[in-house]
Amino acid sequence: MYLSKSDFLKYQCCPSYLWLWKHKKEVVPVDEEEAINRRLEQGNEVERYARQLFSGAVLVEAKGRQAKQETEKLVAQGVKTIFQATVFTDNGLLAMADVVNFDETTQTWTLYEVKSTNSVKPEHIYDTAFQRVAFEEAGYKIGNVGIVHLDKDYVRRGELDPSKLLVQTDITEKVEKILPTIRQQVNDALELIERADEPKGCSCRLKTRSGHCPTFHYLNPDIPEYSVFNISRIGGKNLALLIDGEIHNVHDVPDDIKLSIPQRNQIEVAKSQQPIISKAGIDELLRELEYPLYFLDYETVSTALPLFEGCTPFQQIPFQYSLHVLRKPNADPEHYEYLSESGKEIPMPELLATMRQQIGDMGSVIVWYKVFETGRNSEMAKAYPEYAEFLEGVNNRIFDLMEVFSKQHYVHHKFNGSNSIKAVLPVLLPEFSYKELDIQNGATASIRWYDAAIGNMPEEQAKHTFASLLKYCCLDTLAMVKIYEYLKKL
Repeated sequence: MYLSKSDFLKYQCCPSYLWLWKHKKEVVPVDEEEAINRRLEQGNEVERYARQLFSGAVLVEAKGRQAKQETEKLVAQGVKTIFQATVFTDNGLLAMADVVNFDETTQTWTLYEVKSTNSVKPEHIYDTAFQRVAFEEAGYKIGNVGIVHLDKDYVRRGELDPSKLLVQTDITEKVEKILPTIRQQVNDALELIERADEPKGCSCRLKTRSGHCPTFHYLNPDIPEYSVFNISRIGGKNLALLIDGEIHNVHDVPDDIKLSIPQRNQIEVAKSQQPIISKAGIDELLRELEYPLYFLDYETVSTALPLFEGCTPFQQIPFQYSLHVLRKPNADPEHYEYLSESGKEIPMPELLATMRQQIGDMGSVIVWYKVFETGRNSEMAKAYPEYAEFLEGVNNRIFDLMEVFSKQHYVHHKFNGSNSIKAVLPVLLPEFSYKELDIQNGATASIRWYDAAIGNMPEEQAKHTFASLLKYCCLDTLAMVKIYEYLKKL
């Protein structure tokens, strides 16, 4: 039984989660494989470029105990910079450092972790601290520690330049401040994984839903799937008050607890099983709309390494849109769409040229969660000044259909506190569903498009993927049309 960096991070999330991961992995929910693989691929891509910053380095290619022996051999030979240096300590710590570099002046090793992010995150401090503890346990004298990460302001011009793409941030002081705590937690985690008895409950019980470990429901079978943790924006004193009172079901939330209007409405509809509908509020919002109505939705791709000329790390690149148009009341919707099938050329110029032909200068542009579409339009206006006036005009006419629900004009218990289109659509219009589609969400759409467009899949599979993308994006805008028509009938 050993403790790796990823194990330690599980311990920090929830000790009981780590125990189950080590002893009863079959009860741990499996994350979406496509998303995991894409994150790993991006991490590996960034690491390959980071290695170009260190000359004369040697890569340890073995794994486990063999990697430990190979690392020790390289150190004995006087190699000063090692990639994937590995230690396996007597007390059970396993660590592989992305880069270790020997400083002749201080006679210490500098330890670097490479991260495919635009900045140093809090969790990076903790996992690098674990690496330091493990290497010091193995007898290495560690001096400084740092994070190699992407520069968010880097703009691709021609071939990627690692010296400009990546920056090194020293985090030695931050790591040293938490080292005593990390050493204690490491020892506690090592003791935990040696225990034979399965733990009862978990520390996540006092955290908000976003802080729950993957095994929360297994470890807390008394808490229903839809519980007080699902109350919108619940947290702090209110959540603690409910949990301390052993109130887990939303139906049991007392009337005298101070809550926001959306929270109170969510609880009320859960108890009554009757929706809250403000026809006057809906009517007031919809009166803002002017025909023709353009229902617009983008799909985007975001990669750690800038995919196209002029792009930055993790920039959201629209590669597809769907557009439904209602020219006048009670008219049949017209459908238009665009999908780039090439990962070699940036799709935005052709996308904009096509869209400019289809969206007129008058009429409301309807989206769901306008922050996303307006953000992409503003970015494209800056990158392509010839379309700036058109895109600014679109943004000035955007209407967010989600506001009907976020502003509490329509609240239904089956929304479960969510205002997403995927929560609203099957409740209002159950005949429309994403469940029958091959692609059912934006994250999967982005991953599949990337693999199809850059040639990571056979031609026939790519054709099927592009067809699936068109169906998925089309449903996003058709769903808005149908929800709008449903609301108008009210």
